[in-house]
Amino acid sequence: MKKQSIYALIGAIALSGSIGFSSCSSDDKVAESPNPGYNPDTGEVPVEFLFNVGSSMNRSSTRQSADATQADNNLKATKFRGIGDAHILCFAQTEDGKFVSSPIVATKDFDMATVAFPGSLGFNAAGDNSTTTRVLEMTFPLGTNSMVFYGRALTEESGNYKNIYGHLDEYNGGLNLADVSFALGRRLSSNDKAQFTEIESLIAAILSCIMQVNRGTASVSATDVPEPNVDPYNVAISSTDAQGLNWEDYYEKLIAGTPPNYTDALSPVETTKSLSELEIKLAKAYKELTTIHVESGELRNGSGPALNATIKELWGVVNSVRCAEPTSLRESVAKYMAQLIHTELDKYFNPVFEGTARTEGGSPSSVSLKDRSTVLVPRIKDDDYWPGDDFADDAFSYITLNDLNTFPATFNIPQGSTHLQFNRTSHQFSYVQDYNNSAVGGTLHPGDEGYVPFTADDYYYPAELLYFGNSPIRVSNDPHEVLQYPQSTDKWNTENSETPVSTDSWYGWTANGKIESSTRSVAMTNDINYGTALLEMTIGYSSNTLYDNNHAVQQRDYSADEPNHEITPTDQSFKLVGVLVGGQSPRVGWNFLPALKAATETTPAERQGYIYDNQIAITVIPATGNSASNYTMVFDNYNSSLADGAQETVYIALEFQNNSGMDFFGKDNLIPNGSNFYLIGKLDPNQMTTGETPTPVYTAPDLPAYHALPPYGLEGTKTVKRVFIQDHRTVVNFKIGETSLQKAYLTVPDLRSSSVTLGLSVDMSWSTGLTFDNIVLGN
Repeated sequence: MKKQSIYALIGAIALSGSIGFSSCSSDDKVAESPNPGYNPDTGEVPVEFLFNVGSSMNRSSTRQSADATQADNNLKATKFRGIGDAHILCFAQTEDGKFVSSPIVATKDFDMATVAFPGSLGFNAAGDNSTTTRVLEMTFPLGTNSMVFYGRALTEESGNYKNIYGHLDEYNGGLNLADVSFALGRRLSSNDKAQFTEIESLIAAILSCIMQVNRGTASVSATDVPEPNVDPYNVAISSTDAQGLNWEDYYEKLIAGTPPNYTDALSPVETTKSLSELEIKLAKAYKELTTIHVESGELRNGSGPALNATIKELWGVVNSVRCAEPTSLRESVAKYMAQLIHTELDKYFNPVFEGTARTEGGSPSSVSLKDRSTVLVPRIKDDDYWPGDDFADDAFSYITLNDLNTFPATFNIPQGSTHLQFNRTSHQFSYVQDYNNSAVGGTLHPGDEGYVPFTADDYYYPAELLYFGNSPIRVSNDPHEVLQYPQSTDKWNTENSETPVSTDSWYGWTANGKIESSTRSVAMTNDINYGTALLEMTIGYSSNTLYDNNHAVQQRDYSADEPNHEITPTDQSFKLVGVLVGGQSPRVGWNFLPALKAATETTPAERQGYIYDNQIAITVIPATGNSASNYTMVFDNYNSSLADGAQETVYIALEFQNNSGMDFFGKDNLIPNGSNFYLIGKLDPNQMTTGETPTPVYTAPDLPAYHALPPYGLEGTKTVKRVFIQDHRTVVNFKIGETSLQKAYLTVPDLRSSSVTLGLSVDMSWSTGLTFDNIVLGN
């Protein structure tokens, strides 16, 4: 029984027609029945171009993502998306019977528009794939013995394909295959970059001002009331008490260590006495805001939602100090400092206090940034606490149309794609502009040879559904009616040329020929298939109890011996909201493999990026079993600079929303309820076992029987196992394990790095690509 590529959708191309007379070399033999339409001046003949679409997908689905990728065994007319932007390239190679194996120049490029409309091809009502043909009138040059086909699936009428079907920034054809390229759509466009950068600058400036709060030189009477309905200070503060005291001074008094020593630290106000309880609260708050454990790979989330969650927790601490009953000068000053911090927070954020929480030391139930243009910008420009240079007159002029509370999701990039850092010398926050500033960014850092930064610019849309055919041709000296061509993929790939079993066969055809003046009909020998690869993904739990990282974090920060928190997952605990695929070349060449710098080089033309897919059709993770499948279109990740048996490992990050009803500690940070977090899985095509429990299952791929698959060798297709293979579906079953949450990131680390902490177990198979099974997140 013949194997067929499970991801092969297109059947084949056939060309038919009668050929006219030409008297020339032995390569252009005289036709017995010349075609009246043959043009001896151009050396071309008019023919009929016929292509056949079949389906051998083995999994069915009714979800939108499956519709977009045509990942369906039942390719009904309503599922077929059509083919547009088609190119058919003709080649006259020195030998017949060869596919094209190097970027050569074509003799003709048919640059066409739509060649099949949505719903025009597919199965009939009985389920038979007998309505899958389309015929076009075309003219081909004599001597053609190989053909290459390109096409792309049509988008929906609304044109909203960037978020649903994937998107390309570049779809370049042409006679010279060296010039053919396809490039993923960059999510952060050049028009967005100025706004994006200014939002980062504004948020960083607001945080920097908050951290600069100082006591000043004013006298504060014991009867002064800082705010209505707030108790006055019990001890008056003179102009000389703790003059010019900064919030940071409480932190600076801590005795260095891991964790810092709070017990023996002395007060910056009464320097012979220990820190009071109110002072310790302010010291801890400053420490938590400004201490980023880069040595262990921590990244600090700089998104709007993460910022609001952080300020909500900070405000709760500040308000508890602000509304306390001070019993000493130390505590009176701390109370006053808390009032100053509260006033600064109130300039930029809208808190929601329930009941009497505001006046009785409670926490706000929610916090959001105030209006960006009429409030935030004027206030930050006039803020006396700003520690840097003055802002330019046109500062923040690009951000009036963006919602800071949802940043950076407003730019269609992951919530965790922006990272904050704090400079203890300048006392300012800023955004990390490349991920290699952190330990998770790998071993190379700025100034190192071979260093390549990774930034928010490197997020891309998924690939579009693209078609690719590369084949020698069949020829016949006889004309054929349309229904005499093989009408399905199975029949197209069945050799029956010796006996006329039926008119729907290859009887009377010669395989591996070329177009001559006696040729009446032409067909591509091999199938047309997909040029892109497909990731099919499911997710489930491998444990009924999940443990967070509370014990390790409390040990790190306070030497506290606390147990990990437990979570019993339900189908509402965690929501899948995004998939990030690392190791993607943003541009591929004529054979849909990563583009090279030049024909003689093997180094990719540009750095790798991430595909980010946030159009998740199936967001629910069931408490038992696996979720239904989600699909993401990607490019083949073959790396020609590596040995065929040592292809690249691919890291995939799954983006979840914490809906468990509780905050939990991930790898480095607290992950509040309602916020997004990331778990990493590793897909290694070279490693059959990893020591994980359960042991991952790696099922090797089946190679297609009826078409050539890059990379091409001199005599045929090379067999190279890799994570993503064009025209193949890589099936991955991710598992959230007992300790996966302990490896959860609040931001997206550099997925190129082998130092990332894995949180997923993987069961992987190819269908006919690789399948990764039991990939436990975080291992």
